[in-house]
Parts: sequence; C-alpha cells; structure tokens
Amino acid sequence: MHQAQLQKNDRIPQQSRAPEFILQKIARYLSGFEQLLDQYLDKRLVRTFHDLFIAILLNRNHSTGLLLSELGGFICGFAHAPAGTKRISNLLRSNKWTHRLLDQFLFERSKQRIEQLRAQGKRVLMLWDDSRVEKPESWFMEGLCSVESSKGKRLTKIKKGFYRPPSSRICVPGFHWTATLLSCLGEPPSVCQMSWWTTRGKHREMGTNIIFRMLRTLQATIGPGVLHVLDRGYANAWTIEWFTHFQQDFLVRWKKNHLLVEATRGKKQTHLLARSFKPRHHKIVWDSQRKLVKHISVAWAQVQHPEFEHVPLWLVIVRDKKHHQAPLYLLTSVEITGHQQAWEMCHSYLHRWNIEQAFRFCKTELAMESPRLWFFENTCKLLGIVALIYDFLLTMLRLWACAVRVLVRKYGHRTGNRYRKASIPIYRLRAAISLALWVYFAQSSG
Repeated sequence: MHQAQLQKNDRIPQQSRAPEFILQKIARYLSGFEQLLDQYLDKRLVRTFHDLFIAILLNRNHSTGLLLSELGGFICGFAHAPAGTKRISNLLRSNKWTHRLLDQFLFERSKQRIEQLRAQGKRVLMLWDDSRVEKPESWFMEGLCSVESSKGKRLTKIKKGFYRPPSSRICVPGFHWTATLLSCLGEPPSVCQMSWWTTRGKHREMGTNIIFRMLRTLQATIGPGVLHVLDRGYANAWTIEWFTHFQQDFLVRWKKNHLLVEATRGKKQTHLLARSFKPRHHKIVWDSQRKLVKHISVAWAQVQHPEFEHVPLWLVIVRDKKHHQAPLYLLTSVEITGHQQAWEMCHSYLHRWNIEQAFRFCKTELAMESPRLWFFENTCKLLGIVALIYDFLLTMLRLWACAVRVLVRKYGHRTGNRYRKASIPIYRLRAAISLALWVYFAQSSG
C-alpha cells in the first residue's frame, strides 16, 4: 500500500516533497533485504514486510508501538485493521524465514562500512554492551526468563526526604539483549548485530556464545584491524583469551580490584598499581552528559594479566583533576607509544556511550518492550525489524545530514532552552518522520 503512494504525484502538493524523499530512502535502504527475502517468501509477504516497516515508523507510541492489532490499521486502513493484523501475523509466523536473515543483512552492511572506513584511514570501533527487554506483566510468552529490572532499580533509588526503599535486587520476566554497534570517532554509529536470548526453555542460550560466534565470523570475513570497546561487565579473563585467540584488538574498562602484573612493581590490584604512574599529559574536555568542563590527565603503562603473562597489554589511567568522577582504568591490546594513542583510547571508550543511547532510544521511541507475541522466534523477527528501523535512522543522520536538518526544522520544531542546547537529533528525526508521513498519507487519501 505504501509503495503505491510514490506513484500518485498528482495528489502531492509541491511544498510537501519531504515525505516522498523519506519513502524513496526507505525503498532504497530495504531493496537489498527485500531481494534476499524474495528468495524465501511470497511477494505478498515481502510487500507486507515493507508496509510493516513504515507502519512502525508511523505508530509512535511507547506502550502500543509494536502491537499487531495497532499496526494492522496502518497497513490496510483502520476500517480493515483485522485484515492488516492477519497479514503481519502471516509474515511473522512463516517458517520459510528466520531472524538470522536480518542479522545477515546487517552484518553485510557492516562489512561494507568497515571497508569504507579502512579506505579513509580511520580506526574502526565495535561497541559492545548488554541490556534486557523487560516484560513485567507477561507470564505465558515463550522464552521469558528472569532479568534484573533496570526500571525497578531506578525507581527505588534513594531520594532525599523519602523513606528508604528496599535494597534487594528486583527481577522480572523478560529477555536478555546483546548489541554491537559499528562506528568510528566523529561519526554516528550503525547497527552491526542485535540479538535477544533467554536462559530458559528450548531457546535457552548463553551470552558468551553470541560473542564467540561474532568473533569467529569477524576473523573469517574481515580479519584484524577492528577495535572492540567493552564496558566493565566484560572485564574478565575470558575476554582477553577470546579476543587474543581470534586476533582482535580490544579496549575494556577494567575493574579497580582486579589483579594486574607490572614488570617492576609486581602483582597488585589495578587501583593500587595505578598510583605509581604519574600523569603524562593533560587536557580540558567538555562532558556532554554531566554538562561540565573537566580538566583530565592521562597516564599509561605496559602490564600483563596474571593468567596470560605472555600477552602484552597496556593500562591507560584517566584521572579527573577535581575528582568529579573516579579514575578510569582502560585495558587495551593496542600498543601505547605516546599521549596521542592514549587519548585516542580514552575518546574511543567515551564514544561507547552511543550504545547506551541506542538501548534507551529503542526502548522508548521504538517501543521494544511492547510486543505481545506467543512464540519467541516471532518476537525475535519483530524486534529484528525494529533494529532495521534504528539502523535506517542512523543511516539518515550519517548520509543525508542536510536533508535531516530541513526535515527536523519543518516537522520537528521544538522551543525552549533545553532543545537549543541539547543534541538529540535522532529523537526529533523520529518524531519528524512520523508526522511527515502522517500528513502525506492524509493528503494522498483524498
């Protein structure tokens, strides 16, 4: 239905070409995957996939954004919403394709971008992190397992003037979520992989298996030269073992109480070892998250892990002069020969904040916690389509920045000091696309 609207140019006012531009870019982005999907599915289901992609962009609602009954009205019209819901259900329930096709498409796009970044002489960054999809009110969905509730942890945080909340951990039904973003310094990221897994039932999986398969694929298809950036949750011995085995560079935020070995100072905890190294270079930076100007210093030293003393590693210590934040201990396999490389490692880790923003955006603006499907495979297919939408929005920010500014200025206007100072283009882009398509289809309906 939505593809046919591009051919009705006589109904489009001359001043409303932005929605047509959006639909053309969507068709261009999805062309490769639709050709792949056409090998497995009937053409009617392929058209349903295209319509579902646009319907999710249209339905901007946190609690009902991915309900099939809601999306059906955007595909066949609200008078025939049950028919649209049936079409979406047939697409997701089809056994002729799996969510692995979506992973394959995203990985092929990532390979192309890696080649482009290497040709430009830029260091390729692979940002890793874990999150969870919480379904606290669900009980009978397939694949649900116990996950720690980040929402419950946030709501029970101690607030001045109120009673002390419970201190024990809160667990709710949900799915585990492992994501990998491809990026480089100074550019928006793109989605390389998004996987949802569970620890219970016939679909049970281990998060380490996902990382193992990803590293094995990277070694076989791309080879070395990619820097993997990880947070403290990956600060353990197997991270060093696997990344060394697959010949991949890594940068991980190390925990202060973990042991490291230095040639002259012996084996000590990281924070005790770091006291021996004085700052070698200083810099004034702007902390965009805390809205502070920071005077930070950097120091580095060559170290080894107690279990892998044959593997040369470098410890980068980032300190805040006014102690607004605790020191950062960054352990990397990249050789540090001067302050330029040390600062590059520091900024590469700070660039990892993009994946935290990705989790937040997908849960709020793309309603990833709203699906209500019986079977786990169907849920993974729907969430994989949402991952495609997020990658499409990032592609627009990266490749068509001028058009995005025009689109946001016309359809996503905001007032207030916060919006003038804050940098939130993808949220406003999401709202602008939804409003522009609403106006476009309303005008085209006669």
